[in-house]
Amino acid sequence: MKMAKQTLGQRLFINRDFGLLFWGRLVSQIGDGVHYLALTWLVLDLTGSGTALGTLLLASSIPMVILAPFTGVLADLWDRKTIVVSMDVVRGLVILSLAFIHRLGYLTMPILYGATVLSSLCGVLFGPAISAAVPGMVKKEELVKANSLNNFSRAATQIIGPIVGAFILGKTGYHGAFLINGTAFLFSAVSEMFIRFPKQSGDVESAGWATPSKQFVHSFQEGFRYIWQNTGLRTLIFFAVALNFVSAPLFSVVLPFFGKEVLSLGAEQYGSLQAMFSVGFLLGTFLVGYITKRFRKESLLSSAIVLQGCLSVFLGVLALPAVYGSWALGMTLVAMSAGLLLIGVLNTFVNVPFQVTLQEIVPDNYRGRVFGLLDSMVQLLVPLSTGMSGVLVDNFTTASLFSFAGVVVIVLGCAMALSRSIKLLYAQGSAASS
Repeated sequence: MKMAKQTLGQRLFINRDFGLLFWGRLVSQIGDGVHYLALTWLVLDLTGSGTALGTLLLASSIPMVILAPFTGVLADLWDRKTIVVSMDVVRGLVILSLAFIHRLGYLTMPILYGATVLSSLCGVLFGPAISAAVPGMVKKEELVKANSLNNFSRAATQIIGPIVGAFILGKTGYHGAFLINGTAFLFSAVSEMFIRFPKQSGDVESAGWATPSKQFVHSFQEGFRYIWQNTGLRTLIFFAVALNFVSAPLFSVVLPFFGKEVLSLGAEQYGSLQAMFSVGFLLGTFLVGYITKRFRKESLLSSAIVLQGCLSVFLGVLALPAVYGSWALGMTLVAMSAGLLLIGVLNTFVNVPFQVTLQEIVPDNYRGRVFGLLDSMVQLLVPLSTGMSGVLVDNFTTASLFSFAGVVVIVLGCAMALSRSIKLLYAQGSAASS
């Protein structure tokens, strides 16, 4: 009987250590989904301003842009388990503090800014350490499954989080949402304590503490040089920066503003609408293993991006007053839900194969730096676009913002399809996996 359980666990979650990581992240991500909805609604309740929401998200993005390259170096030099566990503990305590301050009636926008930035700092350290560790936990042929499970975790929790968040807001208010999210991070940290992280390449202790400043600078330069010498990575980063600049604010600022301020949706209605994007992630997770065996990864990349641009234009049409004003609210929500669901599916077809390709071609002793630098470069202009979008939604129609962004995404996707260097990058990953 015991053997049958082990076989089932391995079939579902690959192995013990990856399973513990999966469940720990699942719990913390559910809390995160609750927290994001509560934070978005709280800012709009306090200010009624898209500019205020955009500014808060701008502040949360700055640590990623400034510090991700350096935290990637730390993920290669320091013990990754220590980074992962300690960052979840700090995030849990920060968010529990928000619950305590809110209960006392002292929660203000400056406090929200400070807590959001601090939580973001922890996430910047956490991300590269996890991305670098996962390939050592599973076999090469299991990387697609491992990344699909991570995507499944994110998708499932983004479905559950907004729905649970809306319920909690209705029953316990913002205090309950912060309390659950903080507790979830602490549960995640406990789970991660039992994970046997793979041994890192090289001597971590001596690399981290012998002449630390010189070692740090040298490691950073080596990571940057690795990316710069890879033409495919450079090209892909350029397109990713442009795509994120245009599309990231649509779902963090424009969509919430349209839902709350234009359609006058309640938290429950908006939570259900937002969850459809994650339902798409979930469906994409089940399909991506099948799709990657039948289509080239670089073809999936460009075609999925073009189709996401088309769907953004579709959302722009739905945001026209002549459309949503003449339709019943339920019909508008169904159409928007369908568009968001398909965007989620297509987003999975882009992200999972790309993550697998990088994990296949980047050596273990470079992974932390490469993933950290990539995160930073890809997010380079997101703080600027997020801040701008908050101003734009106060001065332009949401229909025009959705439509313009969609057209730009379509153009970028077509250009990526013609890029020879991107094709060579994916070919390199296919060769490494064979």
